[in-house]
Amino acid sequence: MAYFKKFYGALMLVLLFCTSTIADDDLRANATFNITVLYPEARKPYSTFFDAIINGIKEQPQLNIQALTFDKSLDEEELLLSLQKTNPDAVILLGRENIPLQEKIATSFKTVHGALFLSGQDIKKGHSGVSMNPDPALLFAELKKIQPSIKEIHVVFDPTANGWLVQRAIESTAKNGLTIIPHKVSNLQQAALKYKEIVRNSNPTEDALWLLHHDPTLDNKSLLPRVLSDAWKYKQVVISSNPSHVRRGALLSILPDNQQIGKDLALTVIRLLNGGKANITPMQSTLVVANLRTAKHLSNTIHLTKKTNFALTYPKGVAND
Repeated sequence: MAYFKKFYGALMLVLLFCTSTIADDDLRANATFNITVLYPEARKPYSTFFDAIINGIKEQPQLNIQALTFDKSLDEEELLLSLQKTNPDAVILLGRENIPLQEKIATSFKTVHGALFLSGQDIKKGHSGVSMNPDPALLFAELKKIQPSIKEIHVVFDPTANGWLVQRAIESTAKNGLTIIPHKVSNLQQAALKYKEIVRNSNPTEDALWLLHHDPTLDNKSLLPRVLSDAWKYKQVVISSNPSHVRRGALLSILPDNQQIGKDLALTVIRLLNGGKANITPMQSTLVVANLRTAKHLSNTIHLTKKTNFALTYPKGVAND
């Protein structure tokens, strides 16, 4: 009997502890957090980019938002003192301007980064945020809508810069009939040779080339025109993480949904404050930009009748019929 009393007593203590812990977690999950959003001062129309992101953040009812701008004349010490006085639960940093200041802020406050392209190096530093790189799964899904025959997607990348994004792409395509063919390079010279090799050995009906946003795998002034020229010659399908590449001849990309970026940043900061691990995620958006002249050039394999709601098309004035 004494044994059962001891057992019952111990069980009640465990249950009481668990109930208390769950209650604390629920209170934390439903808590309201004070957040400072710090972003560079910009004139219109560029300021509307930050305005939309901040509006998206403000849609999250769990967050009390204070938005602050900074410019070149900023007194960093004064700003840091101001942050220490208000003592926000976290700071959302928009843009990549004034990196030294951002690093100082990160030593004193939990931080989330947005409105910039984040790399594998940022992940190693333990940063959290939403990268301006569109989620590759969304880009591939749009491609499959207009060219269902695609089976393989080639990508030339530097592991340090974009290895995290390519890995995410590989994981996202495991169940949808696509295979990512990764080509690791470390400089533009290697990348140029690899692009030439891919275009000359690809099957235009089943293979596509996925371009990433920036160096060290792509130079917009010299290498990009060559890649797109070869793609036109060999009728290779090219999609890109950079919407500006579509204007120059790539078939598809995804535009930023600034309001959605703000919403995702809000969820990221809440997860972080609720004890979640530092994490970087790509941008979520359904705003597709397409080059209709390129699509017409690839008309043997591209079927635009299955996808007509592009947010933006190039060249301007060309109808989607």
